[in-house]
Amino acid sequence: MQEKKNGRSNSMALALGNAIPLSNLKPCPKLSCCCMKKLFFTHSVPISRIPTTPKRTPTTVVRATSSFGSRLEDTIKKTVAENPVVLYSKTWCSYSSEVKILFKKLGVDPLVFELDEMGPQGPQLHKVLERITGQHTVPNVFIVQL
Repeated sequence: MQEKKNGRSNSMALALGNAIPLSNLKPCPKLSCCCMKKLFFTHSVPISRIPTTPKRTPTTVVRATSSFGSRLEDTIKKTVAENPVVLYSKTWCSYSSEVKILFKKLGVDPLVFELDEMGPQGPQLHKVLERITGQHTVPNVFIVQL
């Protein structure tokens, strides 16, 4: 996704529901497909609307959970930074299935995490993804570079 500012283009990486600016995003002809534009651009939200810090409640239990959530958030951010395309999905979700089909047609091989098959860590990851992206539904798609 290209955003024009003062005659210059600013590259954006997309998370389904969110647009994340990246200055070093390399253009990919596969992602100019009209169906990708419809899928991502109609659901994009500027990163400025994503909350940067979690709400804090002054209790010991919440602080312990928050620390665990922070570690999960760091893990998600590291995973996204180290992989060109990451998909957080649920096996029963039709939207997640459509994204997987689209990526397959485009020849894109994402790193896929099926949250409903991850045991107790799945719902915890889902909550952290909601905190990061501001959306409570799947799929969460992160495209860093191709």
